[in-house]
Amino acid sequence: MPLYVVSTPIGNLEEASPRVCRVLQEVDLVLCEDTRRTRALFAGLSLTAPKLVSCHVHNEERRLGEIVDLLTQGTSIAMVSDAGAPGISDPGGFVVAAAHAAGIPVHVVGGPSSITSALSVSGLPATPFHFLGFLPRKPGQLAKAIEKASQLEGTLVFLVAARRLGDVLSQLAQLMPDREAVVCRELTKKFEQVVRGRLIDFPEVEERGEAVLIVGPGADISPEPAEVGPNLKTIAAALAERWSCKKSEAYSVLVALEKERT
Repeated sequence: MPLYVVSTPIGNLEEASPRVCRVLQEVDLVLCEDTRRTRALFAGLSLTAPKLVSCHVHNEERRLGEIVDLLTQGTSIAMVSDAGAPGISDPGGFVVAAAHAAGIPVHVVGGPSSITSALSVSGLPATPFHFLGFLPRKPGQLAKAIEKASQLEGTLVFLVAARRLGDVLSQLAQLMPDREAVVCRELTKKFEQVVRGRLIDFPEVEERGEAVLIVGPGADISPEPAEVGPNLKTIAAALAERWSCKKSEAYSVLVALEKERT
């Protein structure tokens, strides 16, 4: 039997498609992060819950052999996470990889995603964007992760527990003060909130629930070569390598210095 990877609503249960409901009702077994939350999902959708088996970050790898055996024996299985798409900063990736390795068909039952939903309402460029998942909790690791992210070109997408937003926004503002950012909190739920502003003076956001934080790309500074000299880009490239920063950032510094000199 195939493995069904089922995306479930990120908030509003009306987002569950007829196909999501049909697959969840027809399978023999559902793998889920938290059986209590999944049982509540079935109740909210007026479905009868089949056998529910926990498959979360702490036991997913240990269950692989058991899951593959059940699939090869003909058990129909759907896999869900607490909300959104399994395997996207949620458990499920190991199960999918094991099913592929065993030659078991894997079907996706698509649904809402907090990532694409937040990008859609952010008004920031989505090409390219870098999905960086959850940021580290330890201060030192968080600072390193943010510094590394600041070197990427394009829009940055993070998942953040709302109670950590203040600290994360503060550290981002130190490296990228003028970038536009959008916080999408509790999307599709009762207390949905979408807030946009510059990182340096970002508006206050209620620190409850879950949030997607989107940081827009930096400004592309490319003045006319005649204004700043013909070799500035070459110098900027060399400085960027030495300073471990983006060429555009080194270029902007050189532009400022050139303007002061003239």
